[in-house]
Amino acid sequence: MGKRIRTAVAALFVAAVLAGSSGCAAGPTSTYTDAAGQEVTVNWRDYPLHAYTMPDDVLAAPVKEETEEVSAAILSEIKTALGNEFDLEWNARGEQGWYPSSGNGYGGDAMTTTWNSVGWESDTVPASTAEWDKVMSMASRITRAHGLGPVQLTYHGDTFKNDPEWQRELTENYGTADPQELWWWDGTAHSGMQWLSIRIVDVDRDPTGKAVKEYEQSSLPPRSVSISYGITTVSRADRAALEQALEPFTGLTPPTPTTSD
Repeated sequence: MGKRIRTAVAALFVAAVLAGSSGCAAGPTSTYTDAAGQEVTVNWRDYPLHAYTMPDDVLAAPVKEETEEVSAAILSEIKTALGNEFDLEWNARGEQGWYPSSGNGYGGDAMTTTWNSVGWESDTVPASTAEWDKVMSMASRITRAHGLGPVQLTYHGDTFKNDPEWQRELTENYGTADPQELWWWDGTAHSGMQWLSIRIVDVDRDPTGKAVKEYEQSSLPPRSVSISYGITTVSRADRAALEQALEPFTGLTPPTPTTSD
């Protein structure tokens, strides 16, 4: 998408009334002067992506036609690597599929669509924390190779370590505030619009006994490694139309969304 110098961004406002008889909320607008000295007003209801979606991320992602192959490759490599290392067998849960975006945050439609793979769950889980670290390290090598970066673990970063409230909640709910001792680990590798989710669960690591009871009431495996892949993207045929629709908004900062979609 080409770049352009934009000046005098002004008159940004949120319309709180309904637009005529259509019943649709009017979107916020921005007015600027383009490189040719012409005043241009854009309505964010026409923005082709969600307010919190970065255009470059969408344009850099695999297109819709490539997604299922990319998803299968990443998941297959992780399953094979972990299966060989820890003697795991895998079972699929749920259904894969495409889900259209609900809106752009301003009362208009986003051109993107989201793919969610099936979830893959192992039949057992390695027991030690050192092995869990190895699971995440092996998964990270694969996600890095596919451009998603390493797996980042929930509660393992500095933000958590410096937040006593999070630590208090962990202790109350799970019996420990030490991430290394939790009976579950969640992690995500993501780059732009792609993500790989991984979760390790072993209810036997829960000193409170609550986890065993919780999983007895669910259909989820109580000792398992789980992985899934997702992406938000556009079809190859829609890329040119997306770039054209983005052009009037180049250089502008999307305002705060005005609708909940």
